[in-house]
Formats: sequence, structure tokens, C-alpha cells
Amino acid sequence: MVRNTLWPELWTVTLAAFLAFPAVAQVDPYDPLKRNVEAFTGMLEQALELDGGLFGLGGERIDSLYLSGHGLVLEVRSNLANARSQLNLVVLNNSVLALRQGDNPFAMLARQSEDEAEDAVDTAISQAGEYARILRDADGVDDDSFEQLRVEIESLRQENRDGVERLRELTEELSASALEQGERFEQALSELTAEMGQLRERAEEMADELREQSESAQLERAERWQQDVASLELRLTGAMCEYGASLRELPSNENVTVILNGLGDESSGGGRADLVHTFSKSDLLACAEGAIDPALLGERSGRYSY
Repeated sequence: MVRNTLWPELWTVTLAAFLAFPAVAQVDPYDPLKRNVEAFTGMLEQALELDGGLFGLGGERIDSLYLSGHGLVLEVRSNLANARSQLNLVVLNNSVLALRQGDNPFAMLARQSEDEAEDAVDTAISQAGEYARILRDADGVDDDSFEQLRVEIESLRQENRDGVERLRELTEELSASALEQGERFEQALSELTAEMGQLRERAEEMADELREQSESAQLERAERWQQDVASLELRLTGAMCEYGASLRELPSNENVTVILNGLGDESSGGGRADLVHTFSKSDLLACAEGAIDPALLGERSGRYSY
């Protein structure tokens, strides 16, 4: 008897087709909305001038989420949030340094101890160096100016080391000298101590000047940051007015909530806050038709920090 070898093959093909059919037939009802949102977020990223980096690996991007019954939620991650973190770190460093200063660190200099004199002057020089770094981090000086400050501060540090070494040598000579030579060495010691005091004053003046400059640079940088946030919000409302009507797949009774990550008012509560705008689709359509302008659209968005 001859066996028919065709049936096993036909059965295998039929079974594979049967198993694959449900996967092919299944349709995601949200596919049109997903494609619509993807196109819209692409236009919004360009309008907000976000830098996605190579292959979208940059820090700036828009993440989307759809909540049925509410609408579309867009989280905007921009470099402004990172800039704020850097600014807060600069302010914190400045505050910590001010607390560390405490009382005048040079009050002990009059005791004519070489170790205390070295510590006092070195404290002022170290503070000048830290304020110079804070000033650079606050964009108060460029790299060339910072390098010039660093060289000047290092020169003061070397003068301090040289002066302390001379002070130590004189102290040793005074201890070993004969009684009749004591006055001469004591005068030299007094003169060198006065020089160290002048060096201390120069270092202290530099630290105070750099502290004032760093505080001023912090204020200017904070003002620029606020202006950048305001500019981003203007671009946002303009883009929502221009492109919002393209969200055709979004139900007419739903909203578009835009979360500006990390850009909220920190005074509204502890920790880092986000800035939130909620646009109704009806307002987006009205703005696209010219019934309202972008400024009014922004006012109606219920702007708040959370």
C-alpha cells in the first residue's frame, strides 16, 4: 500500500495559518490616534526648538500618554530643567561657603603663630578660589578670565607659603639668638608679620569682590532662566494654536495637558515642581479658526505648578 505523504504537509500549513489568523485580524482601535499624536508631537518638538540629539538620544524630548475620558498628556523635557538644577547648585554652594566663613578668620593673626597665620591667609585664598569657581559656574566669567583668576589666586597662595617659611625661619633664629640680638630679630619678625597681614587683606578683598560678583551673576542667570521659560511658554501656546486642530482623532470633549518638566514655581511646595497647561480641544479649534488668539489660549489653559 502506498502512503499519501501530502496530507501531513497540508495539515501543517493549515494549522499554522489558523494559529496566525487571530494575530493578523486583531486591530488596535487606538492606532489612528497614536499616529495622529506621533505626528503632532513631532511638529511640537520643532516649534519648541527641542534638541533630540542623534537618533533621538538627546535629553530634550516629548513623552506622550493618552488617558481615555481626559485626553492627551504630553511631558516636555527640556534643557531648562537641567539649567535650573545647575543654578540651584551654584546658589547652594555659595550659601554653604558663606556659612563656612562665619566669624572673621583673621582675628587670631595677631598672636604671631606661623601656623595660625598660614591657616588664616590660606582660608581667605581658598575662599577666593571657591568664589571664582562659583562665578564661572554662574556664567559670570569665561574660561580665559577664570584661568587668569586662578593664576592670580595661585600666586597669592605661593606668596603665603613663602612668607610663612620666612616667618618660621625668623622664629627659630630668634629662639637661638643671643639676648643682645633679640631686638633686631623681633623687629624683623614684626615687619614680616605686617607683610603677612597685608597679604591677608589682599586675599580677603579678592574673596569679597568675587563673592559680590558671583551673587550678581547668580541673579542675572536666574533672570535669564525666567525669560527662557517665558519664551518657551509663548512658543508652546503659539504652536498649540497653530497645530492643535491637527489632533483630529482626539475626541472633541477631551483635553491636551502639557507638563513642562521641572519648570514650575518651587515656592509652591517642597522639591522640584512641574509647570502644567491644560488646553481643551474646543479652545484649540477656536484658536485655529481665529476666534481667540494664542495669548487668550494661554490664559484659558489653567497654568499652575505642581
